[in-house]
Amino acid sequence: MAAMNLELGPPESSPELPQTFAAKPPNSPPVNRVAILVAHGMGQQVPYETIDGVAQAAARGVGDGGGTLSKSVIRSVRLGSQGGNEESDLVRAEMQIKESGGREHEVHVYEAYWAPITEGKVSATDVVNFLFDAGWNGILNTTARTYRRWMFGAEQQFLLATEKLTFAFLGIMALLAALVFINSIAVAAAASHALGSANLFPSGDLLAWLTWDFVLVDVAALMIALGTFIFGRTNPRFVAWFFIYLGASLIAVAAIFMAGHLLRWPFFLHVVPGGKWYWFVSKYSLCIVALWALEIWAASRARGFLIQYVGDVAAYIAAHTVSKFWEVRQQIWHTAMEVGEAVYRARTADDTDFLYTKITVVGHSLGSVIGYDVLNGLLMDDQFSAKPLNVAARTRMFLTFGSPLDKTAFLFRTQKDMRSQVREVAAAAVQPMIADYRNRPQEWINLWSQADIISGHLDFYDPPNVMNAKHPEHYGHARINPKGVQNYVDPEAKTPLKAHVEYWDGKMFADQLYRAITT
Repeated sequence: MAAMNLELGPPESSPELPQTFAAKPPNSPPVNRVAILVAHGMGQQVPYETIDGVAQAAARGVGDGGGTLSKSVIRSVRLGSQGGNEESDLVRAEMQIKESGGREHEVHVYEAYWAPITEGKVSATDVVNFLFDAGWNGILNTTARTYRRWMFGAEQQFLLATEKLTFAFLGIMALLAALVFINSIAVAAAASHALGSANLFPSGDLLAWLTWDFVLVDVAALMIALGTFIFGRTNPRFVAWFFIYLGASLIAVAAIFMAGHLLRWPFFLHVVPGGKWYWFVSKYSLCIVALWALEIWAASRARGFLIQYVGDVAAYIAAHTVSKFWEVRQQIWHTAMEVGEAVYRARTADDTDFLYTKITVVGHSLGSVIGYDVLNGLLMDDQFSAKPLNVAARTRMFLTFGSPLDKTAFLFRTQKDMRSQVREVAAAAVQPMIADYRNRPQEWINLWSQADIISGHLDFYDPPNVMNAKHPEHYGHARINPKGVQNYVDPEAKTPLKAHVEYWDGKMFADQLYRAITT
C-alpha cells in the first residue's frame, strides 16, 4: 500500500502518533478492524472531501467519548477482492481509536465517489422538467389520500395530509415557474445585446418597467439572505422563516409584474408609471447597465447551481422516465457497488476470515439513496450466491442524514398510479430491506431537521406504527421492530436552507459514528 501525503488531524486533546501503525506485541489484545463506507451527496466535486468529513466527525466522537485517536492518514490500496479481474485502486482514511477502557479499533473509511459521472450530462431544461414532473406527480398522488406501499409481504397504507401537501406542491411549483420566467427574461436580454440586435430587448418604457421588476427580485433575494444568514441561527426561528417566505412571495409577485409589463396590461402600467422610471433609467444609464449585468450573472449562477446540485438528483432518480439518464444512473450505481463489494469481500492476509467483521454505511443527501441501493444490491447478491458475504449480519449501522429517501419513494419513483399492486410488488422485490427485517443492518439511524427541506422523518420504510403514522386507525397497536428506522432530529442542523450541510459538524453525527465503531 502506498501512502499519500494527506493527513487528517486528530482532536486537539489527542497525542501526535506516527502515520503508520506499528505491529502489535504478541500478547496484546486484538484490534477490531472496522470499515466505514460513505456515499457523498449531490453537487460534491472534490475527491476525498467526504472521507475527510467522516474522519473529522469520528475524531470529534472520540473526543466526546473520552478515547484517543491516532493521526489519520490517507492511503491508496487494493483489497484483492475482485478475483482475477483487474481491481481499481481505492482511497481510504486510516485511524486507530483507543477507548477509555483500553479497547482498540482500526478504522478504515472508504468513499463511493461518483461526482464526475454526471458532469455535462444534465441541462437546465432537464432539471426544470424533472422538478415540474415531481411536483405534478406529488399533487396527483396526494389525491389518493393514502399512500400504498408493498412492504414485508403486505400492502401498507399511510394516510396523507392531502390539503397541506397539495398546497405545498402548488407553492413550490409556482415559485419554480416564477424563477424560470425571470431567468428567461435575463437570458433574452443578454442574447439581444450579445447579438447586437437592431431592436434591443428591452428598450424604452419596457426597460424601465423590467428594471423596476428586477429591483423587486433583488429585494426578494435580500429577504431570503436575511432569513438565512442573519436570523437563521437566532430564536425564535419563525423570524427567519418569515423573511424567507416573504422573499419567495416577492419573487412570484415580480414574475407576475414582468408578465404584465411584457403584455402591457393596463393595471400593471399604472401601478408602476413607465415615464417616471424611464427618466431614472436615462439619467443613470451606467447604474442600469451594472444592475442588468448583475441580474444576468445571478441568473447564470442559479442555472449552474440547479445543474450541479439538483441535476445530480435528476440524473439518478429520473432514469426510469428519461432514457438518456439510464446509463448515467447505472454508472453511478456500479461505481458505488464496486467499492461496496470490494469492502465486503475483502479478506485477511491468511484468507481465514473477512477483513471487516463490522461495516457501517453512511449516506448524506442523495448519497443515502445510493447507499440504500448499494445495500439492497449486495443483499440481492447474497441471496443468490454460493458464498454469501453475510451483508446484513456484518452491517453494524446504516447512518443516513439529510436524506430524501421518503421523497424519492413518494414523488420520484412513483410516476404511475401508486395503487398499482403489480408495480409495487415488483419494486419491493429488488429492495430486500423492505421485504424482511432480517435483511436490515443492526441499526438504521436517520438524522433530519425541519429546517432542512431536503431531508425528512423516514416513514415509508416500516409498516405504520406509532412512530411513523399520523393516525391511530392506521397502525392500532402495531409493534415497533428494533431494526426499524430510528429518526432523530439533529438540534444543531437548524439554520433554514443551510441545515442540509450542518449535520457534518454536529455532535449527533459524530456520536453516532463513534457508537457504530465502538459498540
